[in-house]
Amino acid sequence: MFYNYYRDDSSEYNECNARGACSIAPKISSLQEVLIIFLRQLSFYALMLDKFGEDISQISANIVESLSTLVSTTDYTDEQLLGLVGKQYAFLIKTKRQYLNICKQKKISCEELKFGLDITPQMTLAGIISQGEKIFLNKYNKMSVQQKNMYEILLSVLKSVSLNIVKLKENRGSDSEAEIEVLKGLDTLNSGRISLTKIKNKIKELVNIDERVLNELYEAQKLQYGKLVETIVSHSTNAGKAILVSGGSLSELYALLKNAEKSDIDIYTHGDLLIAHTFENFRKFPSLKGHYGSCSDKCILDFATFPGAILLTKNSSQNLEYLYRGRLFTTEVFKPKGVVQILNSDFTPVIESANESKGFAKGQKRESEKVGFDEEILHEKLSEIAEKFNNKDIEKLVIVGISNYSKQQELYFKNLFAHLPDKTFVISFSYIFNYPDVLRINVVNNLALAYSILRYLFDKVPPDSKRVSFFLTKCDACSISKIIELKENGAKNIFLSHCPPNVINPSVLSTLEKTYGIRTTTSPEADAKKI
Repeated sequence: MFYNYYRDDSSEYNECNARGACSIAPKISSLQEVLIIFLRQLSFYALMLDKFGEDISQISANIVESLSTLVSTTDYTDEQLLGLVGKQYAFLIKTKRQYLNICKQKKISCEELKFGLDITPQMTLAGIISQGEKIFLNKYNKMSVQQKNMYEILLSVLKSVSLNIVKLKENRGSDSEAEIEVLKGLDTLNSGRISLTKIKNKIKELVNIDERVLNELYEAQKLQYGKLVETIVSHSTNAGKAILVSGGSLSELYALLKNAEKSDIDIYTHGDLLIAHTFENFRKFPSLKGHYGSCSDKCILDFATFPGAILLTKNSSQNLEYLYRGRLFTTEVFKPKGVVQILNSDFTPVIESANESKGFAKGQKRESEKVGFDEEILHEKLSEIAEKFNNKDIEKLVIVGISNYSKQQELYFKNLFAHLPDKTFVISFSYIFNYPDVLRINVVNNLALAYSILRYLFDKVPPDSKRVSFFLTKCDACSISKIIELKENGAKNIFLSHCPPNVINPSVLSTLEKTYGIRTTTSPEADAKKI
C-alpha cells in the first residue's frame, strides 16, 4: 500500500482533471434548483410566522443547514434524493398550514405565494425535477441576463453565509440574527421581478453578515480549542491501525479524538483539517499523529490508498462516485450510497472499522509542513510591514490568498513573483518560492483565521489603497462573498484565478467583472504590470 504523491508534478492530476469527478451530475444540479424553490418559499412563510411572534428557530436552522448542504457535491441515489425533496416539501407544507391557521384565527387576509410544486406520493424524482425546472425557467425567462447573474451571485453569497453559520453553530451555538438574514435573502428571490439595485443591496447586507459570522467563528474557535501556535505538522505515517478524518469540521474531529482516547488507533487529518494541529487543545491528543495526503480537498486517491477507516465530516464536499465502499463514514443527514451514517457523535463504528482494517504495515517518512501562527509574533511582523508600507519603504503590497494547489496555478505565481515591481512585499497564505520579501502564513483553508489576520492588517494599512493588490486563488463556495467583501472595503485591485465553470459560471464571472471591477488573471507578466 503506497502513500499518495506529495505535491510533485503528479499533483496536477487528481479527480478534477480525470473523468470529470469534480463536475456536478445534471440530476443533482436540477434537484438543487428544486430545493431552492422549496427553501425560498419556506423562508417566506417562516418570516410571516416570525411577524406573528411565532418561534421559527427550527425552521430557520433547517433552511441554513439545507443551504450549506447544497455546497456539497456528493453522489446520491434516486431514493436518497426523493427523501431529501420529501423532507423539505413536508417542512414547507407544515409551515404554510401553520401560517394559514394563524391568519384564520386572527381573521386576517393571508398573503400566499402564487406558485408552488404539486408533489404526490406517486411522483417520481424525474417528475419532481421536471416540474421544478418549468417553474425555474418561467421565472428566469422574465429576467435580463444581468438579473439572472446577480440572482446567482446572491445565491452563492447565501450559501457562503449558511456554511459559516453552520461552522459557528458547531463551535459556539446558533446565530439567530444571521439565520433570519439568510431567510430574508431567500425571500428576495420570491419576487416576480427583482430590481438590480434591490439584489445588489441584499448582497451587500449578506456579505457584511458573512464577515461578522467569520469574526465570531474566529473567537469561538480560540475559545473552544485554545491558543494557536505555529507548528510543524508531520506528513509521515506510522505502522498501526488508523483513522482518516476529512473535511473541515473541527468539532467532529475533536469528538472523535475524545471517543478514541482509550484505543491504540492513530488518527490523521485530511484536507482543511490540517489547521487543527495548530490549536493547543488538539495537540494534547497523542493519537493525533499528523496529516495524510497532499490535496486540499477532493482527493479520491488519498482515500483509495488509506488502509483504515475514513470519516467524512459535515459538508466535506467530496465526490465519492468512483470510490470503493465499506470503510467510509459520515455525519451528514443524507449519506451517500454505501457510506455508514454516524449519529449523535457516536464514533464507535469508525473505531471498530479501523481496528478491523489492515492499517499501515510500516510507516513512511514524508516532509513535514509548517502550519498556523503565533498571534503576538505575527502582529509584530504585520505592524512592521505596515510601517514600511506607510513610509513607502514598501511601495507595493501584494496579498495572495489560499491555494488550490494546482500545478498550473503554482507555475503562474512562480512567474508572477519573478516579474513583481521593485520594493514590492508579498503576504501570502499559500505560495512563497524564492521571493525575498514575503511573509507566508499557512492557515490552510480556514477563512476565519485568514480574515482575522487581514482585519489586523487593515487597521494599519488602508485596503482601498491603489498600492495594495489582492489575488484570490481558491475557487469554492465562499469565493464570491469574499471578493465582494473586499470590494465593499474599498479594494481597488482584485485578481481572481480562473475558476471551473461548475463553481463560477463564465457569465456570472463577467457580471462580477463589470459590476464589482474584478479582474481575472491573465499572464504573470501582464498582471505584474497592472500591479
